[in-house]
Amino acid sequence: MMKKVVIVIITLLLGLAVWYLYIKKYDYEISFKANAAPGSVYDQVKNLRSSAKTNDIKEIYPYESLQQKIVVDKIPVTLEWNFKSIGDTVTKIDVGIISQDHSFTNRLNVLIGASTIIDSVKSNLIDFRKKIMNYTNSFMVVIDGEAELPEMEFISVSSKTKRYRKANEMMRSNAYLYPMLTKNDIQKTGFPFVNISNWDTKTDSIHLDFGFPIRYQDSLPVGSGINVGKIKSKKALKATYHGNYRNSDEAWFVLLAYARKNDILVENTPLEIFYNNPMQGGNELEWKAEIFLPIKDEYAEE
Repeated sequence: MMKKVVIVIITLLLGLAVWYLYIKKYDYEISFKANAAPGSVYDQVKNLRSSAKTNDIKEIYPYESLQQKIVVDKIPVTLEWNFKSIGDTVTKIDVGIISQDHSFTNRLNVLIGASTIIDSVKSNLIDFRKKIMNYTNSFMVVIDGEAELPEMEFISVSSKTKRYRKANEMMRSNAYLYPMLTKNDIQKTGFPFVNISNWDTKTDSIHLDFGFPIRYQDSLPVGSGINVGKIKSKKALKATYHGNYRNSDEAWFVLLAYARKNDILVENTPLEIFYNNPMQGGNELEWKAEIFLPIKDEYAEE
């Protein structure tokens, strides 16, 4: 009986060894959480500037997984990042580590706790996690659920830019548009907004209109880069954002994750309404913006 037990144990250990050394996908896997939507973390990993000699990043599935190639002690290493939403603003991050040319040796070193590759990657991931924590502590996003996109007549300035330069375009557009309102005695009827008419998630480029809701009048200064139009009311997902407005697009990622989780088809055309004047300073976590992501018509083509 004892002999059979020993044979079974040895067989299991051999099977486990074969699985770990030859079959297991990763040499090592590290998991941690971040208080941000998957798209936000995905975007930050895409823009990593590692201390490693190479930092080649390849998209696998948008907002879900990335492959990053680095060099540790002259050894090529592949990191496979996977992002999974486990809450409205919480993401589970799994990082699989593979030594491309020395996987067998690296796995043996992992077993005895002597893998310099894993130690180096762990150190970089700890630094990255701290960076994420510091960043996500600077703002807050709350999902409000389904709402109505507010209807408004508006005056605006259009521009094209990268998403990360949205705040710069807002300031530039405001400096151009605001004097026009005063000069032409145009009455504002609400708070400033940014309406994204197109968001190309592959290039992370946006077409935006920065403007103000107004009361329509015949003498509006149309032309010279100024547009006058109307936003129609429609169903949308809504979130409330608190923090510096340069990061208000974090709410876009939260709304996209919420829509995906709840099987809601949305348009990549968010509308942001800003309720505070950044020029007046104050506690940024008390700044408020409402973010709307339009819901596709029930019969719209996918």
